[in-house]
Amino acid sequence: MRILYLSVIVLISFQLQARTLQVMSYNVENLFDAKHDVINNIDKKDWTFLPKDAPGKKEACLGEKNKHHRKECLASDWTDAKVDLKISQINDVVTKERSLPDFLGLVEVENSNVVGRLAKKLGYENFEITESPDERGVDVALLYKNTKDVRKISRTEHIVPVDYATRNILEVEFLIDEKYPLTIFVNHWPSLANPDSWRIKAAEILVKRSQEILRKNPKMAIMALGDFNTIDDNSPHPFKTVLFKDNLFTDVGQAFFEDKHIDEKTKKTMAPGTYYFAPKDQWNFLDHFFVNKVLMDGKDIKLVLKSFEIYSPVFINHDLKKKFYEGEQKNIKIVVSPMRFDTEGTSKETIGYSDHYPILVKLDYPETIVTKVRKNNKKSKVKS
Repeated sequence: MRILYLSVIVLISFQLQARTLQVMSYNVENLFDAKHDVINNIDKKDWTFLPKDAPGKKEACLGEKNKHHRKECLASDWTDAKVDLKISQINDVVTKERSLPDFLGLVEVENSNVVGRLAKKLGYENFEITESPDERGVDVALLYKNTKDVRKISRTEHIVPVDYATRNILEVEFLIDEKYPLTIFVNHWPSLANPDSWRIKAAEILVKRSQEILRKNPKMAIMALGDFNTIDDNSPHPFKTVLFKDNLFTDVGQAFFEDKHIDEKTKKTMAPGTYYFAPKDQWNFLDHFFVNKVLMDGKDIKLVLKSFEIYSPVFINHDLKKKFYEGEQKNIKIVVSPMRFDTEGTSKETIGYSDHYPILVKLDYPETIVTKVRKNNKKSKVKS
């Protein structure tokens, strides 16, 4: 009798499947805690977001030059209970109808204390926040999921050199799936009440730093998100004259609406902008995603253009009655716009959400799957 040994050949197969990262950018409109901030011995002008009986509040409010702001400051009674209510509203916007984004860029937040409370409510373990010289104490933050595919490499922030202290630009570098480098910038540029040249300065800081990064690593994917406080009639225009120069950045929203391969019906279901300016009956795109060529060229980690969305669920909308004139006749029309945040609100129904809609987009990257078949030796007896 002979014994034969039969062997199963070891097979290793490699399959590539797409993994997705979701990114949201949201100006949450004044996420403040109920404590007075003093940074580097400087009192921050956060008096509107303090309890009515907070020491020094009345005197500080009376010193406010703007009549509207002075009235709002004196009337407000911002308590810890209202902070919790505000956080609950943001939580609803982010998670009520969809899963938690992998990256959440936040604009108009005060400090790590209140952002930490929001992060805990949402379910994030990690976040980065700036410490800007802004006199009200306003900052930007980036919250991100703690997963095996997302590893933070570094963070820094950049001062925007203008005449009036403004928000720093936050820069956070990640490595995705241990293969694909990604840098995210969170922005909150100087408001439209300031000269256009100030936003030009912010654009120049963003471009200069992006160019430095790409010289060191041309494969770096770069995304800049946030509230850029820029409208079409700004001149000089910071996008056209700085960001788009040498085709460094692409405006994702603009590319989405101009892409003829994307269903027009989908485009028409979206809001006309991310911010509605009632005095001029004007919709503006203040919130943007800007990406570099690495995310647009379809290789490795890439932007999913058709996934772009101005997120305006029904529950955060407000029917605003807008008066306008047609000849000599006064008419009323209804404008569906974001239900802006109200410091005097005392319930979920009255406190509102934000004066901005969030925006969303997805990034795809290939994940390598290795399949193995184990070697298996078997004995077989054969008569001879």
